[in-house]
Amino acid sequence: MVAKEVELVELPDGRHMPVTEYNERLALLSKPFAQDEIEKLPKQVRKNDEERGKCEQGSRYSADGFYCGGWHARSMHLDYVGHAGITDRLNAVDPLWHWEPFALSPAGTPLLTDGGMWARMTVLGVTRIGFGDPGRNSGPNAIKETIGDFIRNAAMRFGVGTYLWSKSEAAAAKKIAEEDHDVEPPQQRAQQQPPQQQPPSVDWQQSLIDAQGDADRLAALRAMAGRAGAPPHYMAAVDAAIQECTPIEGTVTNA
Repeated sequence: MVAKEVELVELPDGRHMPVTEYNERLALLSKPFAQDEIEKLPKQVRKNDEERGKCEQGSRYSADGFYCGGWHARSMHLDYVGHAGITDRLNAVDPLWHWEPFALSPAGTPLLTDGGMWARMTVLGVTRIGFGDPGRNSGPNAIKETIGDFIRNAAMRFGVGTYLWSKSEAAAAKKIAEEDHDVEPPQQRAQQQPPQQQPPSVDWQQSLIDAQGDADRLAALRAMAGRAGAPPHYMAAVDAAIQECTPIEGTVTNA
């Protein structure tokens, strides 16, 4: 009896694997995480809120009823998976995955620019761009957080944990909009900053339309929008556009 010929996928890096195995690995990228792998990340509701305190029952520092016991401004608590959990998932999908910074400093370390680090992540032979920043950390902790943030950010481009990020960001955006309306009405903002003192406005929507299909322009747009404090729903749209223009693909060949 003649053995059935196995269809293979040729990955962009030249590796071959059975189609069924390739599809299983793709599915694993976006597989939901177990509940005990999901953590809570405080994200302050108002960008310039400098008032901080312990997030505990009865305090104002939780905006969603979850009390983490940490010390921060009034915040939503977003579901996320830490870089260790993300790394475990990437190892399971592709033991040969890797990342590299865009550039190195004279000392041979990853070059930091735009407040963080631009780098490339490669999974199953496909390379995508990501960015990591240190948040409020400094010193050695800033470097570790920058790398961890990059791993989470770049892995999301491959579908890892995207469902958690989009759900949490949508909830945070809604809460921010509510508190902006309740705490600082438009009339008050207008009195604090007259129109003639405001910088020229940017047509973010048109910028996104113009950059469609160009991964490098979209990455630059995301960095600019992040520095300008663009709303979460816009950042989500940019991330979706980046992911759409760099699909994971393989060529089916015969062994």
